Amino acid sequence: MLSFLMMPSFVFLLGRPGCGKSLIYKKLSAKLSERGLEVTRIDDFPILKELLDRDKEFKRHYRKEGGFVVTDFTLLDDVLKEINQRLKREAREDKVIFVEFARDRYLEALRNFDADVLRRSLLLYIYCPFDVCVQRNVRRFREGGGKTLDDHIAPSDIMEQYYRYDDMEELYLRSEEELRSRAPAELVVVRNEVDDEARLDRELERVLERFQR
Repeated sequence: MLSFLMMPSFVFLLGRPGCGKSLIYKKLSAKLSERGLEVTRIDDFPILKELLDRDKEFKRHYRKEGGFVVTDFTLLDDVLKEINQRLKREAREDKVIFVEFARDRYLEALRNFDADVLRRSLLLYIYCPFDVCVQRNVRRFREGGGKTLDDHIAPSDIMEQYYRYDDMEELYLRSEEELRSRAPAELVVVRNEVDDEARLDRELERVLERFQR
């Protein structure tokens, strides 16, 4: 099993839409800011949106149900490669950069990041069953109206086809130890399958332990 000891510069929030990535970011960023660290976030959605806006002839996507559908999946790798470059440019010792994205094959997606970036990273896999994520995803869009970064919706058919299963969930349900051993960086599983913020806060204490100086 790999060993990772340094305080992370980058925290990856991984999990399907609706799992709670934005809430977890808000909670962790507040705690880390109290410790004197500068905290920023890179969500893959705005970067993807930038690339989609350039696709004016719809060669790589089409619009659907308040969102969009990617048809050329190399686009998703391009997004992560751009994030990788931003992480290398923006890294500092007193700064923690959060990265949020959802995929069906995380172990493959993480290959878009350099070994040095991963060496300085902490992966948070947010476990939340598919049906719960679908309900939350629809609720946040209805309540927020899609006005902010955190209220965008993944279309229902894409949720079903692309996010119902993912490789980290499959490994975790089989063996958390196996999941950790296969991950390319230190990994913590955060369970967020129920709407219980006190419980979530307890889960996040294990994450905050990695930032003791």
